[in-house]
Amino acid sequence: MSDNVSVQTDHESIVELKGHLKSIALIQHAATILSWDQETHMPASGGGVRAEALGELAGIAHGRAQDPKLGESIERAEEFAHSSGDEKIIALVREVRLDHETSLKIPVEHATETAEVSSQAVQAWQAARENDDFPAFAPLLQKQIELESRAGEYLREDEVCIYDVLMNKYERGMTSEFFSDICRQVVPGLKGIIDRVVARALPAPDFFKGPWDKDKQLQFSRDVATQIGYDFSRGALDLTAHPFCTSPASPVDVRITTRVYEDNFTSNLYGVIHEAGHAMYEQGFDPEWMHTPLCDAISLGIHESQSRFWENDIGRTESFWNHFLPQMKTYFPRVLEGVSANDMALAVNPVNPSLIRVDADEVTYGLHIALRFELEQALISGDLSVSDLPGAWNEKMQEYLGVTPESDKNGVLQDIHWSMGAFGYFPTYLLGSLYSAQFFEAISESIDIHKDVSAGEFGGIFDWLQERVHRPGRQYVPLDLLERAVGKGLDPAIFIDHLDRKVKAIHGV
Repeated sequence: MSDNVSVQTDHESIVELKGHLKSIALIQHAATILSWDQETHMPASGGGVRAEALGELAGIAHGRAQDPKLGESIERAEEFAHSSGDEKIIALVREVRLDHETSLKIPVEHATETAEVSSQAVQAWQAARENDDFPAFAPLLQKQIELESRAGEYLREDEVCIYDVLMNKYERGMTSEFFSDICRQVVPGLKGIIDRVVARALPAPDFFKGPWDKDKQLQFSRDVATQIGYDFSRGALDLTAHPFCTSPASPVDVRITTRVYEDNFTSNLYGVIHEAGHAMYEQGFDPEWMHTPLCDAISLGIHESQSRFWENDIGRTESFWNHFLPQMKTYFPRVLEGVSANDMALAVNPVNPSLIRVDADEVTYGLHIALRFELEQALISGDLSVSDLPGAWNEKMQEYLGVTPESDKNGVLQDIHWSMGAFGYFPTYLLGSLYSAQFFEAISESIDIHKDVSAGEFGGIFDWLQERVHRPGRQYVPLDLLERAVGKGLDPAIFIDHLDRKVKAIHGV
């Protein structure tokens, strides 16, 4: 660290500001641990009190975020920031000001209720999904819609629609109009690739049936995550109903989860690679700014770009399997006897419209997002009732993917997001794919990615991402970060071209 940086960060106003932020972050740290435990180890009987605890902590953290003393500290830091001319300091106080003003708009009582209801709703969703019982979940889903709509009203400015307000919680600067335009460009391109490939699609090879020992799957996926760059000294891998990444304290404690099936190794392996991509992003934040917005993700679209980059652009390539297939054969020698890297690349890159988003192939995945985007817009606007949601879901699945769920468990109940109140989140998955394609294109200008990956050399790729994407944290807004990293703005055509080339190389059409 340079002397100049040291002087800047050691300035009295910045030290004071970081102290306020740390006190809030530590409360959030405790809440995150409780949420992680709820999804991994907590006994079912603990759900009620856990919801109360999370609600209490959320209220305390929100109260501190509204503290007038924090506002005064921000003012002093702003004076110093503008006089210093330091980009990092200026970005820090800008983001803290934004967070503080946002918190002032949300009553503490609302934050407390939201956290408590979210905990209850997640537990209700888990039970409803297991029992294929949407009506049991419906009342809490309705409550989440009401709470999120109310939050949108608190935050709303001018004539911005409520859904756009919610989108901006996850992707700064995004609007439903902008994303709709992206869908209008991307969806026809995806359907064109699908129509071309499905006509000659081959069934899954016999070796795909396994069986795949669950413990060995976990061991292998842990090996893969380690080799691509996930640091287990600052992380952990646990089992849960829905894979996720959580960060009690970025970058020193960033955890991932997975689910394992004996008849489907891709669910675990690519789930782990996906979540490791998320975790590597957060482990890459600059520790100098721990407990501040500069040690936090700028958007979930950028977050998703990192998970989808490692899962799809690296993990589903023949070069990936050139390196990892020999290792996997040590775990499953009989199942993988005679299987080549090309065989594996073809097998893990199907183009086949299916029911489950998290298991969807790279081409059809975007269609899953487009339909969820339309449905949650309608839920928030009131154009679609909760009671009509299962039927609308099934209709959209048929429209976009040509398949209809045989049950709500494999339909409207498959995702955890709405139970968490995460309306406006789903678009970030498709945005992440678009960002990822442009990062891949930019890295390819200086690194022979396929050569490095075949050799098991991930350091050059990792370093490029860490320097340009990870370490800035929230210093730049998403589209600015993208342009700084790759030298151009968001272009959906790059994603479609990238995917088209990959499909042609693997499937030959």
